[in-house]
Amino acid sequence: MEKIKSNSDLKDIIVVLTMKFDIEQIYLNLSDPKLGSHKIVILVSNKYLKTLGELVPRITNAIRDYPDYRVSCYIAFQAKDKILNGNLFLFTSCVPERLIFKKEDSEFVLIPETFSLDKFSKKVYALRNKELQKVDEFKEGYFYYKEKEQYSMAAFMIHQAIELTYRYLGIVLSAKERIKHSIRGHHHYLKEISMMYDSVFDEDNVIDQHLLNVLEEIYRATRYEDNFDIDVETLFQLEGKMKQLSENAVYIYDSTIASFEEFVSSRDEKPEVIIEDARLVDDASCFHKNDKVTEQVEKLKCLLPEDVAIYLFGYRTQLFEMESVCEISNQGSYCLDILIVCHNDIRELVINAQAILNGSSDVTVLLLSHQVNQIQKKLDENNKFFHKILQHKPPFFDCLNISWSFHENNGIHSNKELVSAKSQWYGRKNNALGFFNGGRAIDSCEEVVVKVSLFNQAVEQACLGLLEFFYDYRPYQHKLSHLYSLCCSFWHFPNDIFSRSTVEENRLFKEFVNVVKDVRYEGLSYIDWDEAYRYEARCERFLEECSKIVRETFSES
Repeated sequence: MEKIKSNSDLKDIIVVLTMKFDIEQIYLNLSDPKLGSHKIVILVSNKYLKTLGELVPRITNAIRDYPDYRVSCYIAFQAKDKILNGNLFLFTSCVPERLIFKKEDSEFVLIPETFSLDKFSKKVYALRNKELQKVDEFKEGYFYYKEKEQYSMAAFMIHQAIELTYRYLGIVLSAKERIKHSIRGHHHYLKEISMMYDSVFDEDNVIDQHLLNVLEEIYRATRYEDNFDIDVETLFQLEGKMKQLSENAVYIYDSTIASFEEFVSSRDEKPEVIIEDARLVDDASCFHKNDKVTEQVEKLKCLLPEDVAIYLFGYRTQLFEMESVCEISNQGSYCLDILIVCHNDIRELVINAQAILNGSSDVTVLLLSHQVNQIQKKLDENNKFFHKILQHKPPFFDCLNISWSFHENNGIHSNKELVSAKSQWYGRKNNALGFFNGGRAIDSCEEVVVKVSLFNQAVEQACLGLLEFFYDYRPYQHKLSHLYSLCCSFWHFPNDIFSRSTVEENRLFKEFVNVVKDVRYEGLSYIDWDEAYRYEARCERFLEECSKIVRETFSES
């Protein structure tokens, strides 16, 4: 490896590329030398986000005099995000041992110190299971329609199973999912980039050429024509190709995983960020001893009228721990969930106070504001949310000295009320799935911002459904940023899906929650298709987790 790194051609390539283009890092990938050339993985500046498709041919042309090297280009922050979400190709291709260029004075870090191999491994398997589940669903559809002798539908299902398998192999072998319906195109692409791909279709074979033509016809005809038919013999031949491709996919995945596990076994675990579960505070006294928390509350009191009561109803901690022979450090940040009670309506003041506090401290706050009479009315209605906050938790600060009157059921709902809550949840769930499926149906030829806006609305409906179902609480703010933060106060999984633990994660979250506002008031939003599919995956996972905890609640009852 060191001998190849010192190769004069490679040095010339680095000079040519870095003089002409804004490049963050370059890695030399020798994982597939049988192709007769080495692969150079290039992470380019974020400024190429909108023009990457135009940039790649320019980079390829710039090194055309060096045929022994092929290039793969990625936007730097997108490559980082893919690694953090379980992409094996980029992780193994961009290990420090393969780094041959790093931009001077750049602050970009591909794999942060908080990276956890254990969590990454789980995401690798989760990604694999998710992609193969899609394939299996279409396979089941194929065998179902074949048994019913509905051969045109069976043909469409087998096309989709083959297409999704190829798309998954693209993710495994190049970290790029090719959103194309041409099986011939997928076949040529994999044949070009990897020797592990066992060419399922022989281009010199007349039968295989015919099957490729049939697959092209299947997708077009079943979608855009009323009458399409396929003979059974051809269908059985395609079934054989589907099985052959599936076997090859298993081999490729198993080989990749084996290499990864060998790598893991040779490395020590790095320090990691630990996000503790959000929880309702049983005793706020411990926070009186925390100088940062006390300081934040004092600032809050200065921004509000004197006649208020402040209840700390939840907190989250994000903790970084490191221990070595030289130093032991334990640093963390807090997010405090606070209810502010007042006789008058001070919601505008509270919203402004939250913005001021969150802009100047590593102790962030989520503020809710309710009037005394509103809360008492909810308590009389046996509201679970306010019973949990007020019945057992003394205020952090109190100038009101209110004696609350609690319902005899103490926020515990009857079976009849639970059935009603379940019905409301299914309404929200159906709304969320409607928005999500609408967004997923928008293809790459259509407007990307509409797709992401629908995912935004899907998550909003799911957040409302969870808060209503579990806590009988309907927020007065319907902004997704507020709803999502509230869900982070009660469940762990929203913190995992949008961790907001780094600058880049914060940017992604803000872009997602503000997409509707950006389009409504500014008329545009700078989101590309890679980001849209990333938001689609996160939205889908959020909806799945929401449904899961509701199901578990009813199975326990």
